[in-house]
Amino acid sequence: MDDSGYVPAGTTQIHYDVAGNGKAVVFLHAAVADSRMWRGQMGLDGYRTIAFDQRGFGQTAWVPGPYANRNDALAVLDHLGVESAVVVGCSNGGEAALQLAVVAPDRVSGLVLVGAAARGWEPDAGWEDDPMWNETVAAFKAGDFDTVVDIEAQVWLAGPRRSLDDIDPDLVALFRDMDRRPQSTESERNEYVETLEPPTNHQLGQIEAATLVVVGEHDLNNLLESAHYLAGLLSDRAAVIIDKAAHLPSLEQPKAFNEVLSTFLQAI
Repeated sequence: MDDSGYVPAGTTQIHYDVAGNGKAVVFLHAAVADSRMWRGQMGLDGYRTIAFDQRGFGQTAWVPGPYANRNDALAVLDHLGVESAVVVGCSNGGEAALQLAVVAPDRVSGLVLVGAAARGWEPDAGWEDDPMWNETVAAFKAGDFDTVVDIEAQVWLAGPRRSLDDIDPDLVALFRDMDRRPQSTESERNEYVETLEPPTNHQLGQIEAATLVVVGEHDLNNLLESAHYLAGLLSDRAAVIIDKAAHLPSLEQPKAFNEVLSTFLQAI
């Protein structure tokens, strides 16, 4: 990395990494990962790439106190002297990216949403009842976070139509390492998070930034539906489906993801 450090933000210090030079691109990770999910995008040729660990993830400590990922992203950009950036967000990071585009449109020069759904949106047939959900909840309540991580690896890294045996073992190990740390603070973090009201889905009409929507072919059916919904509403481009990937296509298929991202960045 060209640079790394910490930014004071409320009760904690946000860890960030920076690589490369050019137009700024900031990456917001999913809630089952940390900034390492963007390791294949850092240093993307011709761009100043920025990634940070959200509170309780990676190298950013969880210290109780009100927070919003959108505000932490702004704190990182301010610290680095970035007036505006293309914001790339995956899943929960995609929701934060949408919120950022709503509350600070002048700071968002482009928007890339990966496996994302806007808070307040509902699938046409309702959210799928995942048969593994009850098992996950029971393990979480029991403090059996290793079992939670194992289940989440199957759901989010492999997806509903593959098994973990189909995934590179090194990626499975990385996923487990990224997902394990935030488990113990998730309940408390959820109590302190400052949501955007009204729900983001009801504010999408305010977003004017050029937008790209990406989803892995093996992601959950609801998120495939959400990708087409968001693309139809926010973009003049159809949703891009990354083959041989589930919820984290940037990690699983970095070459294909980077080709799609670079094409979008060059067009805006």
